[in-house]
Order: sequence, then C-alpha cells, then structure tokens
Amino acid sequence: MNDVELHINLVKELGLPHPPQEEEQEFYRMVVNGDTDGIARLREKYPGGGSPESEKGRLSQDPVRNEIYHLVANCTIITRKCISAGMPQEDAFSLSDMFIRRADTCRTVEAVQRVNDEMAEEFAKRMKKLRSREYSPGVRRAVCYISDNLHTKLTAEGIAKKMGYQRSYFASMFRRETGATVTRYILERRVEAAQSLIAGGVELSEVWALLGFSSQSHFCSRFRQITGMTPGEYRLTLI
Repeated sequence: MNDVELHINLVKELGLPHPPQEEEQEFYRMVVNGDTDGIARLREKYPGGGSPESEKGRLSQDPVRNEIYHLVANCTIITRKCISAGMPQEDAFSLSDMFIRRADTCRTVEAVQRVNDEMAEEFAKRMKKLRSREYSPGVRRAVCYISDNLHTKLTAEGIAKKMGYQRSYFASMFRRETGATVTRYILERRVEAAQSLIAGGVELSEVWALLGFSSQSHFCSRFRQITGMTPGEYRLTLI
C-alpha cells in the first residue's frame, strides 16, 4: 500500500472529509524533506495542524477528544512516510508514541494543536538531520540496525559481523563517518530514546530495562554522562 492509499483508507476509516490533496501532500512532503521553514509558513496559514479547520470531520462530540483523534491520524501518516523515507522504525515509533501520549494528557483544543505542531516539526527536524548525513551504504545500514535494536545487546563486533565487515575496518569506517565510536554512538542513541520515553510518561523504573541497560544505576550513570543530569532531573525539566 502506498502513502496515498494509506491516507485515503485512514480518511475513510475515521470518517474524515477529503482535504485538498495538493495541500495535504505538500505538508507531508515538507515533513519528509525536513522543510521546517515551509511547515512554519503553513502553520501561519492553517493554525492547528497544517490543514484548514473546516476540512476536519467530527469524530467525537467532545472537541478535545475530536482534536486528539485527528492528531493520531496525522501522526500515523507522518510516521509511515518518514519510515518509508529512511527514518529508523524505532525512532519513528518512539516519536509517534511520545506525542500521542502527550496529546492524551491535553485538556484544551489549543493544547492538542500545539502538540500536533510540535510533532510535525520534530519529525521534520529528525528528517533534516538524517538527510544531511552522507553515510556509506554499510554505515547507513548499521545506523538503521542500531536504531531498530536498541532494546537488545549491541556490540561493535556483533554489528560489524552483521554488516559483513571485519571489526577493526568497520570501527574505523564508522568513527570516520559518524564522528563517534560504535559504543559511544549506541549509548547516545539509547539516551535519546530514553529521553523520548521519559517525555512520553514511561516510568523511570521501566525505561532502563526497555533499552538494554544492565541495571537502573548503570542507566542513571550513562544518562548523566551524556546529558549532564540524572533521568529524574531530566524529568523535572519537562514539568
């Protein structure tokens, strides 16, 4: 199923009227291409999610719940498109889960719309960063593999073997292209994923186990090594 078919099916399933296809597709193209400036301009034209309010169907009698349902549909399409364009699945699904959880705690339509705007912008920023990297095919595959397997035990030797390289050659190539050792890169991605989980409301006692850390104390120490604060301190900054 291509993205246009996915969009049409979601519209049918949720009972949405058909928004102008040109503007809808332009919005999603901006997200996938990392065009944050274009998204900002579209936001000024259509406050609250990148499409005209008149085009939104009524999925709930409760205005806030109605807005959340539209955010979920929008997030689903953006997640699918970004994965198709090269964003690692684990990254895309973590972002999606985080913003849907945030929307679920909102109590006003305006608050949900702000989350919707932030969701589109964050996906676009990640895509912009992803597209700015010029990795060789081997390193690109390794980066995607790491992002999709953060919950498992990962080692430089194991990844090199998985990619079909000798460890020393792979380690040198990976560091040259990413600017980090394989071990450091894995740690940074795990801490980024931990930040997303924490922001999404996952308990600290669960985060370390979900991301392959050996213990909670190991998780706290590595989190502080990367961010300069403990997971608990980071959670307080989100309040």
